[in-house]
Amino acid sequence: MTATRAVAPPPRSVPFRKSIRAKLLLLSALLLLVPVIGLRFVQQMDTYLRNGQQQVLANSAKLLAATLSNRPQLFASGLPPASSEADELERRQVLAIFSGADPVAAAGLGNAYVPSDEVERILSVAASDSARIWVVDSRSRVRGLAGNVKPYVLSGGAAPSGPSTLYSWAVRPLVNMLAREGGASPDEVAADTQRLVMAQVDRALVGEPNMRTRPLGPGGMPVVSVAQPVWLGDNIVAAVVVEEAASSAQSLKVSALESLLAMTLIVLLVGFLSLGGFAWWLTARVRRLQSEAEHAIDANGRIVGTISHPDQPDEIGALAQTLKATVERLRRYNNYLEQMAARLAHELRTPVAVVRSSLDNLRAGSLPEDGRVYVARADQGVARLSNLIARMSEAAQLEGMLAGSDREPVDLVKLVAGCVDGYRQAFPERKFVFQAGESTSVPTRVVPDAIAQMIDKLVQNANDFGIAGTSIDISLQAYASHVTLGVENKGPIIATDRMPQLFLSMVSLRDQNAEQGHLGLGLYVSRIVAEHHMGRITAMNLPDGSGVRFEVTLPV
Repeated sequence: MTATRAVAPPPRSVPFRKSIRAKLLLLSALLLLVPVIGLRFVQQMDTYLRNGQQQVLANSAKLLAATLSNRPQLFASGLPPASSEADELERRQVLAIFSGADPVAAAGLGNAYVPSDEVERILSVAASDSARIWVVDSRSRVRGLAGNVKPYVLSGGAAPSGPSTLYSWAVRPLVNMLAREGGASPDEVAADTQRLVMAQVDRALVGEPNMRTRPLGPGGMPVVSVAQPVWLGDNIVAAVVVEEAASSAQSLKVSALESLLAMTLIVLLVGFLSLGGFAWWLTARVRRLQSEAEHAIDANGRIVGTISHPDQPDEIGALAQTLKATVERLRRYNNYLEQMAARLAHELRTPVAVVRSSLDNLRAGSLPEDGRVYVARADQGVARLSNLIARMSEAAQLEGMLAGSDREPVDLVKLVAGCVDGYRQAFPERKFVFQAGESTSVPTRVVPDAIAQMIDKLVQNANDFGIAGTSIDISLQAYASHVTLGVENKGPIIATDRMPQLFLSMVSLRDQNAEQGHLGLGLYVSRIVAEHHMGRITAMNLPDGSGVRFEVTLPV
């Protein structure tokens, strides 16, 4: 077990999860809503653009269907002849002639591709680089094919317009994750396209115009496709299918995503750094203020520090000003309390002298027997009051003596041993045990009279509160950088939370012997001597609870 020391409480620290820094960082997480809102805006913009594209394609398909309707000569020719090498050669020539059509899609049609010169001439006028037009008759023969669906390539091609490549290393992976379209082989795309187009044609041939958005191949980019029937009188003879890849919308989407993500990264970085730096700046000021406030008062309650003047005119600065003013008021009040004993002693000397002289005059005259008893009691009270006044003035005289005294080289072992010999004569009924360990000499520079007076106060305190018949143990232990002087007595222990108050002026926590006139100045005087020698004094209960130990630590 270890003794309980009266020391200053350690600085209080706030857990990070409860600190201002954690709260500001949590609030800064709201910045993450910026990319979420931006992404939602990009998605809505993409939907709006695709709806507009669908309307344009629907109008184009209606116009082409109207152009091809009620023209029987367009679908009256072009029946497939018997298969022969000449037919195959003619088919290749047709493909070469109409090179504006998608060659992969045309080749994948095989015998189903039966082009009509009139139809394809009309389609060549309406065809564009980004759209493909199909004309399929009621026998599922492709009579016209023009244009080509060119997918927008996100990677491996020209990058879309967007922010500087300075951010591409961070933005590009996110864009690929959000907007990248899967790809398929050309043959897979052609087969899948033919199947889906024919499904739209079947619905258009029964008089149902239709519109759909499908991927360009498995996992490919979106393609908008519109089908319209071609009429010949009251009969449907063919269907027109106009399809266009959402390249422009996708390009705009990717560009917007890159700009959004780049700006988001910048905003988040600047926001987190700004809020983090602001949080650390605030908490650093608060921690400095906390440290100054904790170090302004020592374990004995004395004001030993101050609060630095704040530089910023904000709430923390106002708090620092308030604390500074509070510490200064406490300092003045403590000084008043510390000087009160000397002032009381000075003010009480004259009245006590008057009372003493009056008692002497009464004693010199003729008094009845009972009057002499009262005078004797008054003499005892005046003697006790004089003793208290002497003790109160002792502290002030000691401070003055220490201020004007020089330290001398002294052997502490001899000094303490001499004091102990004097205690054995002054208190014959008490046993004194002095132990210096292995140290036969402890040279140091002190004010000898002040050290002796400090030991006197500690021994007097131990004698007053020690159990009768028990010993007072005095020890001296030397170390490399300091020496420790201890005084122990057997008796009542002291509450741990009240130990720091022991060394205040005119404070006495143990009142069993209050009739002897204890004002609590003895330990206060001991503390003054210890602090004058750059040391400290502490109180502790013995590990077994049998008594109290006062320990003085002085630098060598």
